[in-house]
Parts: sequence; C-alpha cells; structure tokens
Amino acid sequence: MKGEIYYVCKSMKELIAYTKMKRKKRKHNHTEILKVYGECKGMGNRRYKVEGKKTYSKGKQYAYTHRWNHFYK
Repeated sequence: MKGEIYYVCKSMKELIAYTKMKRKKRKHNHTEILKVYGECKGMGNRRYKVEGKKTYSKGKQYAYTHRWNHFYK
C-alpha cells in the first residue's frame, strides 16, 4: 500500500531482536483481547449439526438391482 513504512534489518542480530520484539508485542495484544472477549470456543452442535458418514445403503439399490431384474429372469 502507499505510504506504509517497512522496517529493514541490516544484520542478522538485528533481525532476531526485531522478530522477538514483534512476537512479544503480538502476544501482548492477544492476551489483551482474551481478557476482553474470553477464550475461543466452538459453535456447538446445537446450531450446526453435521451428520457423520452413513454405513447403510443410500437408496441407490433400486437402480442397481430391482430395476433390471426383469431382464435376467
């Protein structure tokens, strides 16, 4: 974007110090947000119920068997 200023590290030690500082700042922001809004939680099954995989046949047996039985009698 226009007008943004990026930090340029001139040595590896400076880069390591910069990343440590940035991680500490990110962790602090995250803990402050947790204090306000609380921990992340799931939505729960009451609102969004997802069915598991079915083990029984799904209604396609007619097309595979009964429909063609009159040809093979």
